[in-house]
Amino acid sequence: RGLSVPAACAAVGISERRYWYWRQQASTGSWDRRPKPAHVKPVNALTPREHDLIAQAVRGAEWADASCRELSVRIMERHGVYVSPHAIWVFERAHGLAGHRGKRRRMGVRRPAAPAIGSLTGPNQLWAWDITKLRTGIPYCFWFLYVVLDQWSRKVVGWVVSDREVSGEAQRAWDQALLAEGLTVESLPQSLSDRGAQMRSHSTTEFFRVLGIAQLFARPRTPNDNPFVESLFATVKTAPAFPEEFPTVESAIEYFTGFFAWYNGEHLHTRIGMVTPNQRHSGEWVRIQAERAEIRRKTLAARRQFHEGTRVPNITPGSAIS
Repeated sequence: RGLSVPAACAAVGISERRYWYWRQQASTGSWDRRPKPAHVKPVNALTPREHDLIAQAVRGAEWADASCRELSVRIMERHGVYVSPHAIWVFERAHGLAGHRGKRRRMGVRRPAAPAIGSLTGPNQLWAWDITKLRTGIPYCFWFLYVVLDQWSRKVVGWVVSDREVSGEAQRAWDQALLAEGLTVESLPQSLSDRGAQMRSHSTTEFFRVLGIAQLFARPRTPNDNPFVESLFATVKTAPAFPEEFPTVESAIEYFTGFFAWYNGEHLHTRIGMVTPNQRHSGEWVRIQAERAEIRRKTLAARRQFHEGTRVPNITPGSAIS
């Protein structure tokens, strides 16, 4: 109120011409009612067939461990159709199978919370697993050791040595562990792992979903979220008899058959009270700890009795000895 038309237009940031145009349209009731043009799909948008090819490639077990660039090439070679790696990444991200890539992927994003492990009260509640490389003696050629470890007892419940780093071998290690422990559907453990390709692939996710096993993931670049498997690998590779190289898969299988038998059945583990993982896993550790506590009590009592019986009485200066 009280402003001229030029001053009012300058205050709201519009031209005088636009103001008078609006006045004219309002007075005549001739607002432009032409329909807005419909959204036109880009000419290079994916076709339904290409969407299906992406879904088959991502969800299939054959290429479960392939990157987006690899999947783009595989689809091109097999089906003669080019699908960009970005389109594949968009599909994976929409289905929770991938995340941001690059150095800046964490900028502006709140750090995720640690996996909600909770307090464990017994074995077969949480199994941690990971993969490590074994040298073969040939540069850039490795065998791969898959290990499934019970978080509570530190027992190695399943392991596999393979020449491939793929999701199927990890699932084979889990199958062996579940059969060895004789677990039923009602008492399956949770899974704890890092965020490697084999851990987050669609094949592995579907494997755990069918079994009804909840997956927990360590935070990116946070090995302390899954420390016990890392500690196990350190124990494996610093063992006095650990070979620097395994010429064949069979030699690696032979070595680890003996090593894990020793680790589970003879190795006294510091973090579980100097009992073996098998003793902790079976519950035998309760009896063993009680027996050790009784031995300590009797030893200290006998030691005290011995020293009290041989103790020389204190003699004060000037006193007579009878």
